[in-house]
Amino acid sequence: MSSPSPSSEQPQSRNRPGSACTECRRRKMRCDGKHPQCNNCSNAGIICVFNPQPSRRGPKKGHLKSLQVRIDINKNSYEVANLENTLFGRTQDPLSTEISTDGDATAQSAMHGWESQLNIPLNEFNIPAGAPKLGTVPISDLLHAELDQLYFDRAHIFVPILNARRYLSWTRDDSKSISRTCLQYAMWTLTTSKSAQLEHLCEPLYQSARELLGCLQVTAENSNIDRIEHVQALLILAIYEFTHHTFQRGWMSAGQGIRLVQLMNLHKIDLNKEGRAGPDEASGLDDPVCTEERRRVFWMAYILDRLISLRHESPLTFDERVIATRLPAREEAFQTGQLNQMTGFLSKAITEDGPLPKAELSEMVILATLCGRTVLHRQQAAAEQADCGISNSFWERHRRLDAILVKKGLVISTLQPVATMMPAELASLIPNLMIQSALLYHCTTLQLLADGIESSEMVLQCRQRAILAAQEIIQLTEAVLQLNYFEVIGQVPCVWLLELTHDRLPHSHRFPCFSAPKY
Repeated sequence: MSSPSPSSEQPQSRNRPGSACTECRRRKMRCDGKHPQCNNCSNAGIICVFNPQPSRRGPKKGHLKSLQVRIDINKNSYEVANLENTLFGRTQDPLSTEISTDGDATAQSAMHGWESQLNIPLNEFNIPAGAPKLGTVPISDLLHAELDQLYFDRAHIFVPILNARRYLSWTRDDSKSISRTCLQYAMWTLTTSKSAQLEHLCEPLYQSARELLGCLQVTAENSNIDRIEHVQALLILAIYEFTHHTFQRGWMSAGQGIRLVQLMNLHKIDLNKEGRAGPDEASGLDDPVCTEERRRVFWMAYILDRLISLRHESPLTFDERVIATRLPAREEAFQTGQLNQMTGFLSKAITEDGPLPKAELSEMVILATLCGRTVLHRQQAAAEQADCGISNSFWERHRRLDAILVKKGLVISTLQPVATMMPAELASLIPNLMIQSALLYHCTTLQLLADGIESSEMVLQCRQRAILAAQEIIQLTEAVLQLNYFEVIGQVPCVWLLELTHDRLPHSHRFPCFSAPKY
């Protein structure tokens, strides 16, 4: 029996005189390692290069550690979410909290898991200012950007109280305050209500905004922080509620915003330093854009106050005689920050002859003021009649207000005649509709008087003006009905004035689309 050879006892070692050259490694070929040129490179006729320290394969240094950190963060977030669900007594699918980056379809599918969980009374808990925003609809990055853009394209014109650059500077900040998050969801609510493609998101976003408002009410009671975003969110939600829910719900939201405006002394932003309100000084409002934004918040609350009073014949909240805040600047100047030209005050602008200010919001302020004066005049007349009868002061007020309304109505109808508005633009229709509604409302105030004054010349003139105003309103209504539904529905002055004047028109000229308001 022959003994085994040494080669059979031990495995034959691989003859690797050195590392493979760069070209053989790239082509994944076996390299003989000969210097200065291996056989493969010699046969191919290319330069052979040997790298004495080839780059290490596998993950880069620190990559595995970073992945481990991310896993730990996700694990902690999931544990926190489970703890929140336990504390608040709710269960949810972990996948429903996933924030998608694939657009609307994925965001919509994730949102359905939240719709049954959005009515959580957060205001029952004393949540600190930095607490997580529970119950909010998850929004993907793509949908986030689209909603922001759509707001300034479609909804901002109805509530022009936000500077786009200032908003975009914090919109994606993960550590933004609850008030800013609430404002964001309020904006998105109004935006989706004007889009047929995104309308299904409207109510879930609205419920999320209401939850955050409840959380804000708790934190605001224990904090003196002046948050203009809180007021902005309330005013925007009020606009949405007036046109998509009930008048009473919108009135409550607007009322909260109006009271906060009073607490923040926004009615006297432009007083001198000695008389300036404390919250404004504490906020360090050296930025003219921030100051202008606060002016616009005040005037938007003021407009809503006047229109609510006109719609519901409730007492006015703001007294125009004590307002020391300048009128808003032009929209272009506000958005670009070119606020070099100082605007005037309401007390002077409303008595000036000629066209109304070119700033869109300033025009609305003046027209809302005239509407408010007609409401106050009627309320004073009713109180006087109940007490001691109509006095001479009534007729003096009536003549003075009548002259202003006729003058402003003539200016508006001359510069923006209804007959030349086809196709109509809502921005031009609303001033005409507001002034004609104020005229009609003012003229019908005389119906409160006794029956023994029918022969009065002023009464006859008012009746004639009421007929002319009604004819103008009929033309304006026909023009409004030709507009897109989503263009009109969010415009509170337009909807309310059509409802208000509809009941004062002859039955033969009424439109079936304007039914009795909901409360």
